[in-house]
Amino acid sequence: MKNDKGKYYRRIRMAKRIVSHLFLILIVIFSIFPIYYVLLMSLSPLSNLSQMSVEKLIPNLTYLTTGNYAAILYHYPFLTWLKNTLIFSASATFFGVLLAISSGLALSRMNIPLRKVILYMMLILSLFPFVIMVIPFYFMFSELGLVNSYTGLIIAYSAGAVIFASWLIKNYVEMIPKDFEEAAQIDGYTKTGALFRVVLPIAKPVVIFALVLSFMGPYTDYALAGQLLTNPDMYTMAIGMYYVSQGTVSMNYGTYSAFAVLMGIPIFLLFFAFQRYLVSGFSIAMYK
Repeated sequence: MKNDKGKYYRRIRMAKRIVSHLFLILIVIFSIFPIYYVLLMSLSPLSNLSQMSVEKLIPNLTYLTTGNYAAILYHYPFLTWLKNTLIFSASATFFGVLLAISSGLALSRMNIPLRKVILYMMLILSLFPFVIMVIPFYFMFSELGLVNSYTGLIIAYSAGAVIFASWLIKNYVEMIPKDFEEAAQIDGYTKTGALFRVVLPIAKPVVIFALVLSFMGPYTDYALAGQLLTNPDMYTMAIGMYYVSQGTVSMNYGTYSAFAVLMGIPIFLLFFAFQRYLVSGFSIAMYK
């Protein structure tokens, strides 16, 4: 009798394990399929999604081609667009996160005037999509002569990065015990010195997390860059992607997919390099 019950429970556990594994496999397939489809489309000579059939979802070496990648790299100024994108993204990330570190530390550790008002304003501003600022930025930068310039777009992107990154850093630093900086002050550091020399290194994961997310915003932006940049020599990769994928009748999805793959490589490398910090920063910074 006991042996029968043991076999029954083992079968139940085995059935649960099989069902859970099948469910996880389906989730993995569901998650990977869009990436697989984009890669396959980028290597396909077809230019329209309607021409793709179920049979062509299975790779065939005689069918695949690198023509879409060659067209982008040799017929268009892809490297110029990449250079512009990296300049905008890296500069805005540097200045935005630099200001966010100071404001995040101040909001979490110092009794500054109107602290709660500033926090509520930051929270309210973060609720609005950045795209609603396109028209105000355009009119303001037109008056200042900052359209078609690195300075104008870097200022706009930096402003967006400051709000988001400040909130992340503030939440993270509030979880760090004050004992560390108090011990540093006993050793002779000033309050500001303790914050930057002791607390900030401990907050390294969330700072890197903020750097990566602040970099991704300008890197993938089209709405603001498309309005402020009209000179082809200043185009970013998002504008270039739209430009090269436009066909005479419909969008060329083969070229579009190839451009998406090329554009995604730097982001993939960035996430791969900082994945350890991203997991830590995301889990702790979002806790509050």
